[in-house]
Amino acid sequence: MRLISAVSGVQIPAPPFSLSKGEATVHMRSDSPRFRHPGRTAVFPAVVLLLVAAFFISGPLCRAQAAPEKKAKPAAQKESGAINDANLQASAKGVEDLLKKNEYVTSLRTTLKINEYTREVLATAKVIKGHYEKAVNDPAVPTKDKEQLYLKLKGLNQLIPRYTTAYENSLYNLGYIYAKRNESERARKYLTEYLQTTPFSTSRDSKWMKAKTLLLELYSLEGEF
Repeated sequence: MRLISAVSGVQIPAPPFSLSKGEATVHMRSDSPRFRHPGRTAVFPAVVLLLVAAFFISGPLCRAQAAPEKKAKPAAQKESGAINDANLQASAKGVEDLLKKNEYVTSLRTTLKINEYTREVLATAKVIKGHYEKAVNDPAVPTKDKEQLYLKLKGLNQLIPRYTTAYENSLYNLGYIYAKRNESERARKYLTEYLQTTPFSTSRDSKWMKAKTLLLELYSLEGEF
C-alpha cells in the first residue's frame, strides 16, 4: 500500500517503511500508539467538547434549581367596615346579634366605630342646628333663606333623635362588653356616661336599670342603691 503526499504528490510506501537520505536511514514503524488506535485522536477532542458544553449548560440549570422561590407578598388588606348613615342601623343590629353569641371581639370593634361616628355626627348636627335657629329668628335674614333653613331644621330634628339613640346604645354596649372582658375601668367609664346621657327609667327591664346594676357590681356595691 502506498500513500500520496498532499504537498508533492510523491507516492510514499505505507508503514512499515524506511527512507534513505545519503547515508542516513530513517525507520518508521506502525506499532506506535497513535497508529495502533487512530480513532482515539478523533474521539478525545469530541469528549472534551462535550464536557465543556455540559459544564456551561448544567451551571445555569443548577443555579436556577438551587435559587429559592420568591413568595409573592400578600396584598395589603384595606380596612373595611366604616360606619356611615347607610349602614348604621344594620351595624347596630349586627352588634346585638354578636352579643347574643357572647362574641366580644368583633362586637367591640364595631361598637367603638358606631360610638365615634354617632358622637361626631351629633356634635356637628347640634352646632349647625344652633346657627340655623338663630338665623330663622333674625329679622335681617331674607324670608326665602329662612324657608330653606326651616326645611333643614326639620331634617336635623329627625336625624338627632335617631343618632342619639344609636349613641346611647353604643355607650351601654361598650360598658357591657368591657365588663365581660374584665376591663372594669373602661366599663365604668362608659356605663357612667350612659346613665348621665340616657333619661332615667324606673322599669327593671330598662337599659338604664341594667346599666346601674352592672355599674354597682363593678364597684362591688350591688344591692346597695
